[in-house]
Amino acid sequence: MTGTGIEPQLTLDLFSAATQGFDSFHPDGNNQSVQAVKDWSAGRGPGVLYLWGAAGTGKSHMLQAAIKAAPLRAIYVPIKEIVSAGAEILADLDSLDLVALDDVDLCSGDRQWEQRLFGLYNESQAAGRRLLMASRRSPASKPFELEDLASRMQASLVYQLRELSERGKVEALRLGAGRRGLEIPESTLHFIMYRERRDMTTLSSLLDLLDVASLSRGRLLTVPFVREVLARRGDTPDQDD
Repeated sequence: MTGTGIEPQLTLDLFSAATQGFDSFHPDGNNQSVQAVKDWSAGRGPGVLYLWGAAGTGKSHMLQAAIKAAPLRAIYVPIKEIVSAGAEILADLDSLDLVALDDVDLCSGDRQWEQRLFGLYNESQAAGRRLLMASRRSPASKPFELEDLASRMQASLVYQLRELSERGKVEALRLGAGRRGLEIPESTLHFIMYRERRDMTTLSSLLDLLDVASLSRGRLLTVPFVREVLARRGDTPDQDD
């Protein structure tokens, strides 16, 4: 174990919680990809699934939803949170039935991590364990230097998550607000889309911010109130951003 001084399984336990669900994801044009992840979670279809897409397309949401819905022993592992701890942190997964690894592209170029991913892939296949991976890069772009790992990834079932349309993002905002118990007028929705960066990571974080602000101050999500919250945040981008 490298510098953290934390036992591998203990560290994995810290990242096993999956909070997002399928019901809070708006698929827009990603229906096939979403269905493939649902099938994987339910134990249907190939055991290894590779999901890729640009930042903010919902990959982490999908992986967490898959683990949350899984009927068996499962874990969600955000590699960006543990990559500095060393690849041996993933050495003890034998007791699990489903493993979802987020941000596997962060392992690119690190021989130790690439070898561990290769080993985990082979172990999963041999043990009948289901493995779901997410990356910003397609396996066809050969994001890994280890040839055996690159070929395994390309042989996996691969799906892409595409960015939502503008209308899809509005509907996703509406859905996310509803799940938080928030009512957002149409004018406020369009104001947010006009003023904010339009990736879903940013928009989801904004909903969290508005949820806290409206609860603490007992305010409706009117355009003036949202404008005030954004100004207090000190990060109100212009339309051209």
